[in-house]
Amino acid sequence: MNKLKIGVIGAGWWATENHIPHLLERSEVELTSVCKLEEDQLKFVKEKFGFKFASTNYNEMLQLSDLDGVIISSPHHAHFENAKAALEKKCHVMIEKPMTTNVKDAEILIELAKKYNKEILIPNGFNFKSFMSKAEEIISNGLIGEIKHLDAAFSSSLTDLFQGIPLSESNNHTFQPHASTWSDPEKAGGYGWGQLSHMFAGILKITNLDPECIFCLSVPSPTKVDYTNAISMKFANGATGSFSGSAFVPKNFGGTFYITIHGTIGTLYLDMEIKRERLFVRLNDGNIIEHKIKEGDGAYSYGTKEALNTFIDICLNKNVTNHSNGELALKTVKILEAMYKSLKSKKLERI
Repeated sequence: MNKLKIGVIGAGWWATENHIPHLLERSEVELTSVCKLEEDQLKFVKEKFGFKFASTNYNEMLQLSDLDGVIISSPHHAHFENAKAALEKKCHVMIEKPMTTNVKDAEILIELAKKYNKEILIPNGFNFKSFMSKAEEIISNGLIGEIKHLDAAFSSSLTDLFQGIPLSESNNHTFQPHASTWSDPEKAGGYGWGQLSHMFAGILKITNLDPECIFCLSVPSPTKVDYTNAISMKFANGATGSFSGSAFVPKNFGGTFYITIHGTIGTLYLDMEIKRERLFVRLNDGNIIEHKIKEGDGAYSYGTKEALNTFIDICLNKNVTNHSNGELALKTVKILEAMYKSLKSKKLERI
């Protein structure tokens, strides 16, 4: 059997610690081409992981061999041009979050994927967890009735990155994340682009709601990106939402991610924080629906292996569910773009 030819654009910290090692676990995959801007580091990556081809130029990399799929793990602001080129080479693409840093670019990628009948997958790891699909099933089956209000929070230990300081957890890794990706306001730095993309992808997956307008306040970092986000939102069905993001979490904790969804006949509680993991529904009639989550299987277990395996299966033409596809990513980008507009205008902004 011919192996899948996979390329990687952006072989930095996250790709070399997660995506590429996971690819090596799949016997169907050939590590074909890799792109990294730094020539000495590119040579190291090529030799360490056994890529056949390597280039510091992504367009050249895409010409070196036919590819079935391309993983985009470059800085936020480069996602669009990298993914556009890969789709135009008729490859499936897995794009690190956020898919793009503006709505127009996201819409272009969606249209290209449709044109070439290719799939876009964003490795929002939480979306590929079983408890997320269970929450989605509960809501889609109408068990809590019509959604009227949501509240959710996402927090993590990243004040270092958002002020331009190297991530302490990466000290012993092959590479460290580029601080500018997270801390430069001109390169889509900030907590919203960097972290709330996870939260909104999860909320949109399980509720299938359409956001309508948003207002946001924030605490800025020393580099003038958002450390925190306090968000109010209205949805097309009339529901309201209150959402929180914060980089101020102690190290080695794992952070917080919870979603509470209030409906006309019940409330769904999904909490992923360590030692309080739970998914259950409290109904107006007193009944409870519970789905067990083991300790440590929530936020503490975050990873992108399940997403990557789904992407490989898509490239193999297997019938699998993409829990974080291009359309979901477009909705997320719409929210974040409007959120940042609100931060600047200090007004309610349409989504």
